[in-house]
Amino acid sequence: RDGVRWVRLHPAGVGSAAFWTRHAWPVARRLWRTVRRAGVVHAATSHNLWRPIEILALVYARLLGRSSVCVVDMDLRDDARMNYATGRWSAKSMLLCRWVYDPLRSLQLRWAVRACSLVLLKSRALCRDYGRDRASVRYFLDAAYEVRHLIPAADFARKWNALASPGQPLELVCCGRLTAYKGVDRCIRAVAHAYHGGAAPLRLTVLGSGEQAEELARLCASLGVAHLVEFRGALPYGPRLFEALYPLHLALAAPLSEDTPRSTLDAFACGIPTLAFDTRYYSDLASSGAVDVVPWPSIERLAERIAWYAADKRHVRAPARAALEFARGNTQEAWLQKRVDWTLALGRAAPRAA
Repeated sequence: RDGVRWVRLHPAGVGSAAFWTRHAWPVARRLWRTVRRAGVVHAATSHNLWRPIEILALVYARLLGRSSVCVVDMDLRDDARMNYATGRWSAKSMLLCRWVYDPLRSLQLRWAVRACSLVLLKSRALCRDYGRDRASVRYFLDAAYEVRHLIPAADFARKWNALASPGQPLELVCCGRLTAYKGVDRCIRAVAHAYHGGAAPLRLTVLGSGEQAEELARLCASLGVAHLVEFRGALPYGPRLFEALYPLHLALAAPLSEDTPRSTLDAFACGIPTLAFDTRYYSDLASSGAVDVVPWPSIERLAERIAWYAADKRHVRAPARAALEFARGNTQEAWLQKRVDWTLALGRAAPRAA
């Protein structure tokens, strides 16, 4: 009905060796036929260098004279350093990534910005370092919240008043999947550090589910902050989630590796600014006035900043207003319309598919 057709390139779960010995050539042929039928090819650079299907689609588009859209969702140039520093990777893995894999990924993107009709990068640093002011290279956000999810004026007014009330605790929130690299344990440790250091009243709400849920609950008990932390589980995306977020004041984010969480933009839609580690994604968003960053991965600096906000919640007011203003201009409707306009412009200029 919608004109969507599925082309199965290879069976799921195929390992790298089986891919190259049994499936690489059939995949290349199927991909060639599919690209040849297209007017516009939408793909990405290939992060998995052992299965470079995406970049091959873009190369075919170039060879066949098709318009092409290349999307890069995350700036992972610091990934090797971060994973090694946190003990997730060995020195061998870090060096292999830094000196072999990362240069090959960089080479793909340098080619893409010259060869593709439109390149969408979810990183201002990538736009600066690779785009070189090319008109075809654009910064983008993939917000999921809609205009209807923006915090109502009455709810924002209640939040505004609560932020001036010394008797009410600072309401913190972590929102997302409860898995190790998200660093929710760091947020809990920072809250505990601030609390035991004599911070003004505060509470933390954790929204989400994942394999770390029980471990994080035990961590709260061991740190003596179980009474301050509420685990609410996962909420379906939509009104229930946003209504749960509306009364909260400040989001925490402590990712151990690069991440582009949708939940940060959802928080903005609820008038909730973010206190985060200074990864590339959050440093990018700091210019909005809605993100405050501390050095990665310092729990102590995160705790100090939490205590500073708790001591006078009025410090949250200006970032909260900035978050809502940013959200109003970056709704899903706004970004989808931009992507539709950019892509349709390519389609009008594209040669007829064979």
